[in-house]
Amino acid sequence: MTQAKLVENAEQHIDLHLAPIKGGDAITEESIATLISNSPYTNYHVNQTNIKNAVAELNDILKPLQDDQTGRELTYQIIEKIDASIAIKIDADEMGASAEITSAQGGLHLSPKAIVLAAQEAGVKKGFCKEDLINLAKLATDASPNTIVSLKIAAGETAINGKDAKILPLVESAQARILRPKKQEDGSVNMRDLGDIICVKIGDPILKKVPLTSGKVGFTVTGTPLTPEPGNDIKLISGDGTAISPNNANVLISKKIGVPKLIDNGMEVDEVYKIKNVDIASGNITFTGSVIIEGDVTEGMSVVASGDVTIGGFVESAIVEAGGDITISGGIIGRKYDTEKNACNDVAMSVKINAQGSIFAKYCQYGQITSLKDIRIENQLMHSLIDLQGNLVVGTEDNANGTLLGGYIKAGSYISAGVVGATAGSNTVINFERKIITFKDKLHLVDEKIQAENNLSNEVQQSMNKIKTAPKDEAQPEALAKLVKTFQHHADTLGRLLAAKEKVELAMQEYMSSVYIEATEKLYQGVELIVGDYNDRTRREYGPSKMTYKERKIHIDALVHPQ
Repeated sequence: MTQAKLVENAEQHIDLHLAPIKGGDAITEESIATLISNSPYTNYHVNQTNIKNAVAELNDILKPLQDDQTGRELTYQIIEKIDASIAIKIDADEMGASAEITSAQGGLHLSPKAIVLAAQEAGVKKGFCKEDLINLAKLATDASPNTIVSLKIAAGETAINGKDAKILPLVESAQARILRPKKQEDGSVNMRDLGDIICVKIGDPILKKVPLTSGKVGFTVTGTPLTPEPGNDIKLISGDGTAISPNNANVLISKKIGVPKLIDNGMEVDEVYKIKNVDIASGNITFTGSVIIEGDVTEGMSVVASGDVTIGGFVESAIVEAGGDITISGGIIGRKYDTEKNACNDVAMSVKINAQGSIFAKYCQYGQITSLKDIRIENQLMHSLIDLQGNLVVGTEDNANGTLLGGYIKAGSYISAGVVGATAGSNTVINFERKIITFKDKLHLVDEKIQAENNLSNEVQQSMNKIKTAPKDEAQPEALAKLVKTFQHHADTLGRLLAAKEKVELAMQEYMSSVYIEATEKLYQGVELIVGDYNDRTRREYGPSKMTYKERKIHIDALVHPQ
């Protein structure tokens, strides 16, 4: 019977050694597989081709032999020790790299260090994760022979853009103070006790600029640096009554005693006039600076200030005008003057509030209010005439949950309230005409220029035709050339004017489509929206709704609150 055994060779691989003897059990591929499975080499790579060749050659040797006769011995390398192999894949954007290990077959496993070296040879230079390297090495070691194990081993870092410079007030303005009054020991709030916190002294730091940051440099796994975008800078503005601190170029200090007021990218300090009440005893107030009134502005009185006006109480049938913001802790109470005119915007109110800035009040009834910025009425806005360039919110600072009932409102951007209109069907008219009139004025001016250019072009054209139809002996080539040049100039100008007109028309249409009335709780009948030449009114009660203009119509759509 042929003798078969496995022998380690000089290359540390395993040979199949066969000593042929005729007779007995035959040596087959299956018997060799059994020999291997009972050996210590089960995890090694088996060369099946060499096994086939060994069995075939053995049979050729045995064929001419007599029983028990021996033949030429054979040696075939049929088992190999194969070390673990690795392939490195770098992502297309070079922000990640992974390793694919084919586990060892009796050979050497890969250590974390060996994985790193292979990755470095493939071009991976940065972003290695030690834990992932250790984990991959262990997974490959524990895996079955000739099994593919892959894992991400390195990651780049995206660049982190810098932060913009920002302005940080160091003191409260009068408006901030009155909108967020300090509670007393018993938990109550005395709105008329504004205190001295809103006044600053000479040399007080009132605002600081937080400089921009340059950001954090990122990198790819191949070591390419990723440059961040630095933040946007702003210039610190030293307004009236302030100065840049001599000790810190990013800090503003006050140059006088007064009320701090935020402006774009800076702050100013107004002279302040502080009074208990404005009534017959005090007389009317006209002041260059800011005015703080702890109590009320009573009927028939007026307050005119170049700065902010802050009122701790009520304004009743009085006039308040400010070059800045107007903040009224209490309400605005007026009445409608009798008039023979019937249009809702032709009436006059006994209380007039006019601000170059924004306006805030707790509530308002029968008021005539004008603002070049925004208006917020916290609780109720009823039967008033409102004219503003910004937006109108009826509700708290965080939630438009107040009531807008009746009146005529000329708005600039949008109207938002909890309830708009009333069950009684009182007319509430909201007209976004202010900016549309501006657009139409621009279009009118452009049309006039277009007409003028058309007229000039026609005159030049007539002159050109006259020269072209003249007899040859009266030809004027030089004059014709000049006219052609002039005609082209007018044509180019006309083209620019037509493009400008189209741009204004497009801007007007975009604006008209952007304005809206928003009722976050209820929209009642009798609410009219006017956008240019288009208008419509509600004829029934709606839930949370939004009125908009689109496709030459006024639309009312359900307002879907985000989950």
